[in-house]
Amino acid sequence: MYVRQFLGFCFFLCFSALATGQLFDIQPEGEENDWTLNISPYGLLAAQATDVGDNRLRQSFNDLSSLTNSGFQMIADLRYKRWMFRFDGTWANLGTAQTGNLLNLDLNIDQQILDTRLGYLVVRDLEVTDNQIIQGWELGVNLGAKYWLNDVSLGYEFVLFGNVLDDGSLLERQEWWDVMIGVSPAFVISKTVTISAQASIGGFGLGNASKLAYDWTFLNSFKVAKPLAVHVGFRNFYYERTDGEGSEQVETKVNVIGPFLGASLLLF
Repeated sequence: MYVRQFLGFCFFLCFSALATGQLFDIQPEGEENDWTLNISPYGLLAAQATDVGDNRLRQSFNDLSSLTNSGFQMIADLRYKRWMFRFDGTWANLGTAQTGNLLNLDLNIDQQILDTRLGYLVVRDLEVTDNQIIQGWELGVNLGAKYWLNDVSLGYEFVLFGNVLDDGSLLERQEWWDVMIGVSPAFVISKTVTISAQASIGGFGLGNASKLAYDWTFLNSFKVAKPLAVHVGFRNFYYERTDGEGSEQVETKVNVIGPFLGASLLLF
């Protein structure tokens, strides 16, 4: 129980917007490359609200970053004509230590969040104006699954007058899959500027999945060179799930909101 609650308080690291890099190399249909691949590292400057049972915790970006020992986040986006396959990965190690008069605690969390999607552009309406400016819009749909893994260890020491009376550790492994479905409209302002949004919903209480999970993103993308684009936007993410059974059952709600920055490198 204690580990679940502490994990709920410290749980969330940054996620990406699924629209990141969506319109990296804009060309009218029939003129674009059949295959494109871009890699997008990113970061989210978010605040978090966490409810675990009757406990409430509100954390700023500084609070969350202070818990992170190391981490890496990246999107790999492979597209063939109107089809898209995307892998969005987060790997992180979080930890915190507390020292008291009688009890010392050392919490460590190894976390993986792996999101894979298959998508299709159902609408692609792009045109070149008389002054060679590309304008138009796209609408994509996607379906996939998000895998969550958290290996948690909580070390403890009971101390009296500087002497360790007892020590040990509690270990817990949390993992689940959330089915996710989404839509992603994008509006081409010029050949170097796009505005896009993305919304996904999932979980649906299937098996061990979250009862409800959703996220939405607003994104501005700027192509600064042929192989490079930068992304500035805003994101809100929420999930609600129940862990344990009977008297050990704990309901967790996490709501994360904030701005984020990213960049995309076009490989081909």
